[in-house]
Amino acid sequence: MTSWQVLPEERRMLYSPVGLRMLDDFTGRAPSGSLEILLDVQDSNGQWHEVDVHPVRTPSEVITYPGLGRSAHAATQPLMRYRVRIDGEYYRPDYLINLDGVEFDNLAYDDQNPPPVVPIVPQDLFLLPATNYPFPRHIRVLRGHVEDNAGDPVANVEVTEGPRERVLTDERGTFSLPLRWPGLNAAVVIDAVDHRTGHAGQLNINLPGDLSGAHTIIIT
Repeated sequence: MTSWQVLPEERRMLYSPVGLRMLDDFTGRAPSGSLEILLDVQDSNGQWHEVDVHPVRTPSEVITYPGLGRSAHAATQPLMRYRVRIDGEYYRPDYLINLDGVEFDNLAYDDQNPPPVVPIVPQDLFLLPATNYPFPRHIRVLRGHVEDNAGDPVANVEVTEGPRERVLTDERGTFSLPLRWPGLNAAVVIDAVDHRTGHAGQLNINLPGDLSGAHTIIIT
């Protein structure tokens, strides 16, 4: 005769210290094209090193890292600093305005001692159109580049049309700014701000004539 014995329930708890929901800043929807998602860890000297840890990307475009920090000896593990970086085919992530990645702290945990804080709602991560963004053909687009007083290109400058449109320059200082809202024949002010240095510049254009060719904005 077989004798059955009930064993205590075994559980393995997985928590993610971060949840990032990716959104196309132009459409407000999920991004298109390919996306490379990279994770770095900071060492004791403040230097960042890429780690071979792959995220889980949910159907709603949320990036998570379930199990990051899980340890058999959680009480002896130090607090770790991580950052997520996004390399998008058609995008410049908005954190590049003043940071090189989305940074977060992570405290080790185990099955008996969960993390003290677990994010419940994901943080929105807006992806701004890059110069090769596939804008619909009917959208007016202003193309140009940003440079400093020495004529050198400046990356990660926020180029805006009022509070309604925004993009970031790439490593060559170039940008492609959609102009959906001004009138058919309008004078438009374009602002360029390097939030990392505080330098800024401005460009005045007239639609639709100034849409042809590339424009230069000098920030000082």
